Amino acid sequence: MKSRYIVIPKDKAAAELLDYDKASDHDLIELALTEQQFNILNYHNVFSSLNEILVCNIDDFEDESITDDRQLEMALNYLNTINVKDEVARKLLEKLIYLFQEARSRKTGVYFYF
Repeated sequence: MKSRYIVIPKDKAAAELLDYDKASDHDLIELALTEQQFNILNYHNVFSSLNEILVCNIDDFEDESITDDRQLEMALNYLNTINVKDEVARKLLEKLIYLFQEARSRKTGVYFYF
């Protein structure tokens, strides 16, 4: 089973450590997505819509980072508009929103390792 992580450095120093693959778990806020969770978000076009809105490439076998404050805000605005009835999908979206909020407030970014 493929591991997929969404990672938020806790501060600028942690972001620099992450760039050099030297960040520890203590430096990061992480969400590990299972295959099922990834597929649920994909089913609701979350990643493809973020790609379109932010002009990025969040996809299988890709690493991507969203570090620009304007892009983080745009992503949050989009994520907050998604309305799903499925409780599992809603909980995943809440986690994504939390991660993007943390990245904005910490002035770091959201890093996707898929």
